[in-house]
Amino acid sequence: MRLSRAALPGLRFAAALLLVAAGASHGQDRFTVSADGQEVTDTASRLTWRRCSEGLRWDGKACKGKLLKYTYAGAKDKALRAAQDDGKAWRIPTREELVALVDMTQKKKPRIDKEAFPQTPGALYWASRTGSTDNLNVWLVNFSNGKVRPSIGQSKFPLRLVRASR
Repeated sequence: MRLSRAALPGLRFAAALLLVAAGASHGQDRFTVSADGQEVTDTASRLTWRRCSEGLRWDGKACKGKLLKYTYAGAKDKALRAAQDDGKAWRIPTREELVALVDMTQKKKPRIDKEAFPQTPGALYWASRTGSTDNLNVWLVNFSNGKVRPSIGQSKFPLRLVRASR
């Protein structure tokens, strides 16, 4: 079977996603939880994540509260407000960053490290499209099955914020 040149970039991206997901170590040594339990640093990617999805907060034992869902424009506003509130550069993760959290070795849904990211629903989460600044050209990553799909940003989905580690 011959592939057209036009198909190569998409295949390269798909192969890269598989390598990231397969090669990422999803063990205790990969994620470091902050002293207050609010953040998780991924030692493989050198990114720091909010431990709980937006609307939830770590209470010392679990993520408690009400899971919030946003349109993509609302998710961008939430990231901006979070960054202004605590002076940290919170943002919406890219598709590649969020897919790296998907752990298909998990026997039960959601497909994510449940100790590092407790109470994460097996749901679609917002991810940004690199190089795009509009609200109509974005991604959704599914923690139930690891699949990625495009979105026009109008529906409401959960959000997990990320920033570069210091």
